[in-house]
Amino acid sequence: MTVLFEAGYTLPGGDEPLTHARIAHANNWLAGGTVTASSTETGYFPAAPTTSLTYERWKPTAATGTWEYEHTASAECDYACLAAHNLGTSGSTIKAQYWDGAAWADLCAATAITDDSPIMIIFEPVTATRWRINITAGTDAPEIGVIKFGAALQMQQAIYGGHRPVTLARQTILRSNYSETGEFLGRTRQRTYLETSYSWTHLKADWVRTNWPPFQKAIEQDAFWIAWRPGDYGEVGFGHVETIPVPSNMGVKNYMQVEMTIRARGYD
Repeated sequence: MTVLFEAGYTLPGGDEPLTHARIAHANNWLAGGTVTASSTETGYFPAAPTTSLTYERWKPTAATGTWEYEHTASAECDYACLAAHNLGTSGSTIKAQYWDGAAWADLCAATAITDDSPIMIIFEPVTATRWRINITAGTDAPEIGVIKFGAALQMQQAIYGGHRPVTLARQTILRSNYSETGEFLGRTRQRTYLETSYSWTHLKADWVRTNWPPFQKAIEQDAFWIAWRPGDYGEVGFGHVETIPVPSNMGVKNYMQVEMTIRARGYD
């Protein structure tokens, strides 16, 4: 699980502290633009990362490649997110960039990726039309299934106690085989995924009414990224909810509470 920051990142005024979760979802990421890739291997698709499906991917024909997204108009973004990739396995170094009108400017320093877990790159808000991921692989050509740029939902409250970090929440469905006399004959691993919950209390009702409905609607159809304490831990989940989280009144002043459980994409 990986959180990367812009070099020299300074928390913008008015932003929530980096102990508060950042969430990238379909109603705050850019969509509807066009994609240009430096090259694409046969059987792969340059537009694949514009969806949240993980079984189709983009793969350049060389170890070095760029994937560019051009939006329909200028838009403000403060994150780039990636998922369903082999950047760790392929020994890749990446950086996110935007076109400043004259050249490509870095949104983070070139960073070696050490595993294949979801990535959230956090940077100070930038308004632009063109955004890209620049990759240099070390061993195998890189593959990426999902790439998004946007402006994150910043949760109003931090969480810590009782939370199971998604990196430790591995769930594996196993099928064991035994002989008639009880001898162990082997085991099949049918499915592996990550599952954990996030819970917030004492959220101001006005904040919930403004910010939660767009998130609820987004996750009915799409996966999303969540970095639960990006300033402290590099754990990022990319997954779905099976039940839409519904806030409720706490009965304490004007506060509400909400909890959600996500099933995140597993990786080895």
